[in-house]
Amino acid sequence: MNLNQFYYFNELAKQHQFSKAAKHLNISQPSLSNSIKSLEKELDCNLIERKNGRIELTKYGQIFLETSESVISVFEKIKRDIKKAKRGENNTIEIGCIPTATNTFLPQVLSLFNKQNSKSIHYIYHPNISDYICLEVYNGNYDIGICESVDKYKNDLTFYSLYTEDTTVTTKKGSLLASKTKFSKNTRTIYLVYNPKLVLSKPVLNLIDFITK
Repeated sequence: MNLNQFYYFNELAKQHQFSKAAKHLNISQPSLSNSIKSLEKELDCNLIERKNGRIELTKYGQIFLETSESVISVFEKIKRDIKKAKRGENNTIEIGCIPTATNTFLPQVLSLFNKQNSKSIHYIYHPNISDYICLEVYNGNYDIGICESVDKYKNDLTFYSLYTEDTTVTTKKGSLLASKTKFSKNTRTIYLVYNPKLVLSKPVLNLIDFITK
């Protein structure tokens, strides 16, 4: 039994077809079929059965799926933890940020932060929308985020208010929108966001402390 078999079985259970699962896994259908057969032989039971052209799980397959999902979850966490540890060792900080922050707030703050640090720090920017930034911060793929608050992550992430910015409207000259002479003013609050439940590297913790003090 190997780790790939857990991923293969999970995808087959999700797609209910060998052809679809193989396509999603980017492997051949015979390779997937042989992997499942090998798994069944090792466990000495049938994990799947065919019903009306679909692949369904047997009672043993259901048991295996529950454990398989746990194994994959643990392995993915291990990969994230190792990636974070490497980032810390290399003094690398990955920052998810809304596009406006990459041109204004971040360059100024990081320039001041670098002057107070003897070690050279490498920053990787990931410009994106707030929802995706919060997701990646939650999963540990970004160390911190600079974005708007997202309600569904308020119980899991820490949001520290940084500043507000006005939203502007740009449009093609001569369009119907351009003929409007008045728009309601709209501002949004931008936050520093991080996951307090994850083990963060010292450079990241120092940066958070610098921004929030």
